[in-house]
Amino acid sequence: MSSPPTVVVLDLDRTVTRAGTFTPFLLHCTPLGLTLALRTLQGLLAVFAYGAGSGTRGSLKARLLDLSIAGASRAQVQSWSATFVRRWAQTHIRPGALLAIARHRAAGDYLVLATASFDFYAQAFAEYLGINHTIATASAWDDGGRLRAALIGENCYGAAKLAAVQTYVARFPEPRHVVAYSDHSTDLALLRWANEGVAVNPNGELRRLAPAHNLTVVNWDLI
Repeated sequence: MSSPPTVVVLDLDRTVTRAGTFTPFLLHCTPLGLTLALRTLQGLLAVFAYGAGSGTRGSLKARLLDLSIAGASRAQVQSWSATFVRRWAQTHIRPGALLAIARHRAAGDYLVLATASFDFYAQAFAEYLGINHTIATASAWDDGGRLRAALIGENCYGAAKLAAVQTYVARFPEPRHVVAYSDHSTDLALLRWANEGVAVNPNGELRRLAPAHNLTVVNWDLI
């Protein structure tokens, strides 16, 4: 693989987008009605249990899939993903993200979307935005091509995301320059590992830590 001028790593939720995507995606896929209300209640109970220390982020995601779209065909999930991204992109993409992506593409940089979101709709976001590669939480499918309520491997979050990014970027020959963008302190290790770490509309902890780690702070809602 030839080495581009820069490898650019972008987080998705609350970095490129203004809000988290997983729950809105599931609601997009689930018809309105009593069944949705009951499943939403069960989902909230699962979220509260996780908040109380029961289970992991990965097990919570699997449970929410079980309550919503598990069993859907690959074609159906791809269709939901495409329509969700088209609608979401009209109002929920930060304008500064679009400008940054365009600037990096014009410079010939290689763009990587690295996210804890599931691969099926993360890939749809990457295609919509013109991003070269996606690193995401891997979904599981049965032999009939239907979505399972499970993950393959780890939830792509925190240390797991950093390890996945490092493994992928190592495919490029030296020397390589890495720029990483994220909003959250759980990506601090990724931002510090990159040659340039950029805190985008950072949460409180990341904003507090940014000066000590020489991170640039930007507001992608302002252009």
